[in-house]
Amino acid sequence: MKKLKFLSYLFAALLMVTTVSCDDDDDDSVPNNTSLLTASEWTGDKVYFQGMDVTNNPLSPIDVKNVKITFMSDGTYSGQIEGISQSGTWEFNQTETQIIMDKGTDDELIVDVKKLTSTELWAEGEFADLGEDVEIRFVH
Repeated sequence: MKKLKFLSYLFAALLMVTTVSCDDDDDDSVPNNTSLLTASEWTGDKVYFQGMDVTNNPLSPIDVKNVKITFMSDGTYSGQIEGISQSGTWEFNQTETQIIMDKGTDDELIVDVKKLTSTELWAEGEFADLGEDVEIRFVH
């Protein structure tokens, strides 16, 4: 009888230990693309044309170091491109693989998001009116 009572207490103790645990850790959650994009200002770092790094090439279609852009969570953006201020609206496409800037206007620009992390944004689009895509890599 003592053995049965001991096993009952042991079982009850094991049951309590296995059912009472720490809360679920939400620290490992991955931020969504909107949070990543709107975290702070992006500054141009590198520019690629036809797959080649042309950042320091004097014939580069854009002086990427003078490109800054801030995306706001309300769907607007503002930026500086070689000293010229620009602003407008932005939104992700349905799969969040493209940013559509100034949708429905003559200035509409669709940019492919090649990489988006908390520190890097790689965007590819027809930025320089060259008839070909240019990839601009931004950093925080």
